[in-house]
Amino acid sequence: MDRLHPGERGHRRLAADFHRLLAERGPALGARPAHEPGQPPPTRVAGALWPATRGTGWPARRSTDLLPQLLGLAAAEAGHQVRGTSGQLDARAGRALAEALDGLPPAPCLRGFVPRARMEG
Repeated sequence: MDRLHPGERGHRRLAADFHRLLAERGPALGARPAHEPGQPPPTRVAGALWPATRGTGWPARRSTDLLPQLLGLAAAEAGHQVRGTSGQLDARAGRALAEALDGLPPAPCLRGFVPRARMEG
């Protein structure tokens, strides 16, 4: 599940790592977030009740922002396949990726090297 959406410890690790990166560059404010939760984990009953109460609204809330974009992308891809212009769509995506990578500052850990990704499919 953490690959799709990190749990509390995953969020805490991301926050602590981000805080460290900010501190290395100077703008970090406040104490570094703790790696371990400050509250006890939910009971089994609470864990079982959450999907039946508040958890059911989560997919509905997510479908209002993510689902329309995904459907639009799928429709555009299908339209390009029907017209035989998928290559143009791939080329446009490749150019957009290259522009985005060119706009990134050099990563300190790579000593100025930013790898180029290739669009394959």
